[in-house]
Amino acid sequence: MTLSLLFAVTAAVLLGGSDFFAARSARTTPSVTVTRTAVATSVTLSPLLLLLVEWAWVGHDVAIGALSGLFMIGGLMLLYEGYSVARMGIVAPLASVLLAVVPVVWDLINGVRPGAVAAVGMVLGLVALVLTSYTPGGSGSVTLGAVLGVSSGVVFGIAFTLMGEVSEQSGLLPVMFQRLAGFTLLAAISVFRRDPFFATGEGRRYAIGAGVLGLVAIGSLQLAFQRGDTGPVSVASSQFATVAVILSVVFNHERMRWWQAVGVGATAVAVALIALGG
Repeated sequence: MTLSLLFAVTAAVLLGGSDFFAARSARTTPSVTVTRTAVATSVTLSPLLLLLVEWAWVGHDVAIGALSGLFMIGGLMLLYEGYSVARMGIVAPLASVLLAVVPVVWDLINGVRPGAVAAVGMVLGLVALVLTSYTPGGSGSVTLGAVLGVSSGVVFGIAFTLMGEVSEQSGLLPVMFQRLAGFTLLAAISVFRRDPFFATGEGRRYAIGAGVLGLVAIGSLQLAFQRGDTGPVSVASSQFATVAVILSVVFNHERMRWWQAVGVGATAVAVALIALGG
C-alpha cells in the first residue's frame, strides 16, 4: 500500500470515529453546537500538528487551507439541513458519492488518469458508499433532500479538492488555518441562531472526542493529498461512512442490513484495488 493511501485509510477510520462521537453528542445537543465544540477543540489542539512534520509558511497554501475550511463547514450545514427535511437514506448516499466524485473529476480535468485496476477500485468504492450509507424509513421531501444531498456532496468535494492543491512544503500548517476558518464561520452563524455556543454535560465529552479524532483525521488526509493523486485519496478517505456504520453496529447495537454488509466488503476490496493499481 502506498504511503498516501495508508494516510487516506487512516483518515477514513478516524473520520468515521469522529462522526460516531458527533452523532452520540447530537442525541442531547443541537448539531450546530456539537460541530462548533468539536471544531473549537480542533483549533485548540491544531498547533501540535506542527510538531509532527516539517513545515514552512506558504501564503498560497494557507489561503487554500482556510478556504477549504469554509467549504467543509458549508458542506456540513447543507448536510444537516438535508437530514432535517428528508430521509437520511436519500441525503447521505448522494452527499457521500459527490464528495468523492468531485476530486476525481478535477483529476481528470487536469489529465490525471488512474490505472485500470485503480479505476475499478474507485468505481467500486463509490458503489460501496451508496450501499453502506443507505437506510430506509423516515419521511420528508425527496426532491429537497436530493438537492441538499447533492449540494452538500459538491461543497465537501470542493473542500477535498482544495486540500489536494496544498503543497508538501507547507506541511500541516494549512490544517491549522482550515480549522480556524471553520470555527470563525460557525461563530458567525451563532449570531443568527439561539443554539448554545458550546456543548455541555455528556454531549460535551463526545463532541470533544469528535474534535480530537477529526483533527488527526484531517491532518492525515492532508498528508495523503500531499503524497498522492486527489482522486484515489478522496475515494479511499470517503469510506469513513463505512467505519461509522460498523461502529454503530458494534456500540449502538444497530442492525446491519444485508446491503450494508455487502458495502462493507466492497469497501475493503475497493481499497485493495486502489492500492494494487498504484
